[in-house]
Amino acid sequence: MDHTLQDILALVDKGTIEQRCAALLVLGALKVNNAATTKIIGTILDSPNPVLKDYALRYFEEVQPKNNPAQLLRMLDDSDRDIHERAVKSLIAVGQAAVPPLLQGAKDASRTWQLNAARVLAALRGKTAMKGMLHMLIAGTDETNKVICDLMTPALREMDAKEINAFYDDVEEFAAKLDVKQQRPAAVSSMRLLGQLGRPQARRWLIKFIGAEHHPAVRAHALVALLRCLREQDIRKDEYAKLFPLLEEAEFSEVTRLTLDLLDAHELPEDSRLLLAKLMQSPHSDVQKFALRKMGDVATPATIRTLVEELGDADYRKRDVAASSLRKIPEARNALIKELTTCEDASKAWSIAELLPSFEGKWRQDTVELLWKRLHQAISSEERIQTAFIEVLKKADPEFIYDKLADQGAKLVKGKKYKEAVGFLAPLKEFPAGKPDSKFHLAFAQLKLHSHTLATNRQHPAIELFTELYRNSSYPVFESLRKDKSLAPEELFSLGFGLVERSGQERGLGVDLLEHLAEKFPRNKIGKNAKNKLKLVGA
Repeated sequence: MDHTLQDILALVDKGTIEQRCAALLVLGALKVNNAATTKIIGTILDSPNPVLKDYALRYFEEVQPKNNPAQLLRMLDDSDRDIHERAVKSLIAVGQAAVPPLLQGAKDASRTWQLNAARVLAALRGKTAMKGMLHMLIAGTDETNKVICDLMTPALREMDAKEINAFYDDVEEFAAKLDVKQQRPAAVSSMRLLGQLGRPQARRWLIKFIGAEHHPAVRAHALVALLRCLREQDIRKDEYAKLFPLLEEAEFSEVTRLTLDLLDAHELPEDSRLLLAKLMQSPHSDVQKFALRKMGDVATPATIRTLVEELGDADYRKRDVAASSLRKIPEARNALIKELTTCEDASKAWSIAELLPSFEGKWRQDTVELLWKRLHQAISSEERIQTAFIEVLKKADPEFIYDKLADQGAKLVKGKKYKEAVGFLAPLKEFPAGKPDSKFHLAFAQLKLHSHTLATNRQHPAIELFTELYRNSSYPVFESLRKDKSLAPEELFSLGFGLVERSGQERGLGVDLLEHLAEKFPRNKIGKNAKNKLKLVGA
């Protein structure tokens, strides 16, 4: 066998291309694995002939020799992507024996070589390999180091608790020795790794680099890592002292955004009220919204006043944040009610109206009456704010406000102030249990206001209202209309005309009205028109 092996090796060294390829195939099939054979075949990896190089790699893929992996190392930056991919796989198969030469070769190698070496090291794992990858970060660029860190991520997921503890110690030791200003890419990479590991004790090193004196990338990565490391931890007083000034910087940057994310995830100290008030003066709306959110956690009369005031802000997002914070504060109910009683801003009044149902508490009668006075004034002046008052009073005392609106509307109808009456009666449609007489007053007022357009509008509000009343109640609609002396014959005719055009029960009401006109005014135009319409509809 020794002589045969020598003959085969001789062919590998000096045979024709075909003979050398065949000899390499035989050596691979026989899995000949010794230092001499590996060394000879390793020299072929430097061959300019791609066919020979391919067969030499096949040998390494078949045999997977553990000795002399240096032959494969040269392939890691080969111009042929397929070659260095196969070299990576072969080196992974070599195992831990490949780690020392990989780490030694990485110092002066090309970027492609280093990244492929990192792929092998990450796949092999082990303390030496992972620690070696850390040291590769020292001379790396931002881009190179990012790739190396990404390669380490899957390896971290596969580590057990003991390995994770050991690796954290290595990263912490590595980071502590860095000059962050001179070795920024390595420092940023350390922060990324510490963030992935998520150990609370990393806060001591990370918090040093969030100040304005550091590069923006360093600050941002330190904050991202802190977000992960402090996920279930309390922020300490000295840490708050370093974080709060970041929100007061003139420019809204990634640092500001990350600081907001970090502080949003934690409860602020009880003595933060003055700081939050100061942040409300920030030129950045996101900082203002943060302050509004946190005011819900540190409730005082002053913060409640601030939050209530912000309900009138032009930015709906700030209004929503203020409302969300107020919902957390039971004591805010009285402040909201007090503000509503004097409020002139319709948008702000609606924000309060939507908020008040969130709180428990009884309504004082004097407050309800005060709101009724405000509502009366708003309806009389046709102010938009009236809808907010109605919404509040419907929940505070629905019977009280219904009766008030109905009585006022009835008085105005009696006084022939139909337009003003509609303002008080129309809101009653929104109450679930309306009274028939109030519905009649509203329909009557609409008829008086718009009878001239009734014949040409089948969806006229008066027709709809009378139809609903006639169908769903026993109210004497016809008798009430017939007896009312303020209704002109033309108005009754318009209503009857519109009703007989419909197909429901209300058609009968229309027939009754036209018959009444035909009988009462048989010789004038209205009576004749009523009689003709009845003939046309077959009544």
